[in-house]
Amino acid sequence: MSTWRWWEVIGVVILGYILGGIASIPVFLILGNTTTNGASGVSELSQTLVSDLVLLGVLVYWLRSRHPEWPAAIGFPPRNRWGREVALGSGLGLAVRLVAAIASVVVISILQTTGGAGNTTLPNQVSSNLSSGALIVFALVAVVIAPVTEELVFRGLLFRTLRDRHSLVVAGIVSAVLFGLVHFVPDNDWRGVVALQVTMMITGFGLAMIYEYRKNLLANIAGHAIFNLLAVIAIATHVLK
Repeated sequence: MSTWRWWEVIGVVILGYILGGIASIPVFLILGNTTTNGASGVSELSQTLVSDLVLLGVLVYWLRSRHPEWPAAIGFPPRNRWGREVALGSGLGLAVRLVAAIASVVVISILQTTGGAGNTTLPNQVSSNLSSGALIVFALVAVVIAPVTEELVFRGLLFRTLRDRHSLVVAGIVSAVLFGLVHFVPDNDWRGVVALQVTMMITGFGLAMIYEYRKNLLANIAGHAIFNLLAVIAIATHVLK
């Protein structure tokens, strides 16, 4: 059973983001502003990479120093099950991606019907106008760093502590709502923003169900990574045209 509580997790995550922001300042000073035509450049994506790595380091340090039994509480499979968990997690991640895509279509259709406006689309979390260098950094962040960091935070820590003390529905919904909020994209038509939020919350709930079913974080990391890989492939196809 987890020995941490949800407010501890939120506090450490906020601290990690602050320290990550400070650690990314040298990257900005060296590379400057590389945003072009609204697309993040190597500098901005590298800052994200550094910030996420610092956050991950802060979380691991906190867990090792204050909650030494954290690996057993979160759940990591033995090495002889890694291949199986990666395969199952990847398949389940694709299923979540499909459900989220269907949900986004339904939500957008409802909003267009009730809103009386023109076409509504999901806001782009990352522009498809990335340079080749930015694409490489983005792929590293999206397929490796983000799945590890986000799954540790939202499923391994938040969902775990809530599930240990509350029902599956409560733990799933709360962790899903928070997961959706951190993927908020402002400065867009409100219908698109709402549709993205609903889609990401459904995604977060689906990933929570993978964790509930497999009882280990590796399957979740694999599912999240394959989920993000699809977006990387779509952007790479556009960049390499």
